[in-house]
Amino acid sequence: MILHHASSRARRLAIPGMSHDRLAAALASGLDDGYHYFAGIALAGIVPIDAVVVGPGGTWALSLASVHGRFRKRNGHWYRWNRSTESWVPWDAQPVTSARLIGHRLELYLERATLPASVEACLVAPADTQIDWEPDQRPGIHIHSGFDRLANRIGRDDALTGAQVERIVAVLDPRQPLPRLATSSPRG
Repeated sequence: MILHHASSRARRLAIPGMSHDRLAAALASGLDDGYHYFAGIALAGIVPIDAVVVGPGGTWALSLASVHGRFRKRNGHWYRWNRSTESWVPWDAQPVTSARLIGHRLELYLERATLPASVEACLVAPADTQIDWEPDQRPGIHIHSGFDRLANRIGRDDALTGAQVERIVAVLDPRQPLPRLATSSPRG
């Protein structure tokens, strides 16, 4: 996996407690150099994104959550397990909503750049966090606790060609040279 370093401003916006280095290392062990990892992306008009992975498996917007405990979606609402009362209490699922919106905003950004705009939004929670839902209550994003199986999921499908990956990488990292496009006439 190829790492693209974030700007110093984006590093200051990092979430405490979740390490981009640990996430990058875990993903690198399962993804080859066909994948690009961007930490702390701050694109114009978009809330900073914790991490973006682009490769043959598609474009993934990863949001790191710092929530701990047990959470469950049922009957259209989110709940948090309250250990003191041993019951489920309503939970404002702001990390889930935020991750979904970040993925959608990145899709719109790529669409405006006339690139493949399908983005998989993913919430990455600490390993001791349990987030689940009833079968008919899908949250609309990928949710992973810990980093262990995330690389396998990202690399599972083939969604982008090599040329599409290069174009998306060039848009996300302006320091990269743009790949040449095919000429429209035989002599250019």
